[in-house]
Amino acid sequence: MKDSLKIAIAGATGYVGLELVKILSKHNKANIVYLCAQKSIGKSINLFDKKIKNKNLPKISKIEKVNWDKINVLFTALPNGEAQKISKIIPDNVKLIDLSGDFRLDNPKLYRKWYGNNHKSIKLIKQSIWLASFWMAAMLSWIDLLFKKSHEKKLYSAL
Repeated sequence: MKDSLKIAIAGATGYVGLELVKILSKHNKANIVYLCAQKSIGKSINLFDKKIKNKNLPKISKIEKVNWDKINVLFTALPNGEAQKISKIIPDNVKLIDLSGDFRLDNPKLYRKWYGNNHKSIKLIKQSIWLASFWMAAMLSWIDLLFKKSHEKKLYSAL
């Protein structure tokens, strides 16, 4: 798709990931290039949710197989702590939109207080932008906003 966001979704087979796949697969500016999970490698995403009808979606792969030059947005729908690890390996040209609580708080001390462990991506936690939890309703307009504007910040937290 010309002029579309090239997207990878980490945690695509979980509840939030599947909802995200349903939303993004219907958006004309979203091109899902990778669907990532730890299990079910090589399987079709519609095995996890029969409502996903798009036949052009990629098979499930591991995040380690992502060619970062082929995407410009990574959505993470992972358990808390996992997006912090991934945030350290993605290149600067890829925007990270985290749907967990990993980047909800911009203060590492508050993160430790609420989650009981240290944040592993201090640089990005201070750069993150927190969005309200109504992300599902606003996702389509958010994709349009990302598509139309270039942002200085690298990471967006949508929880």
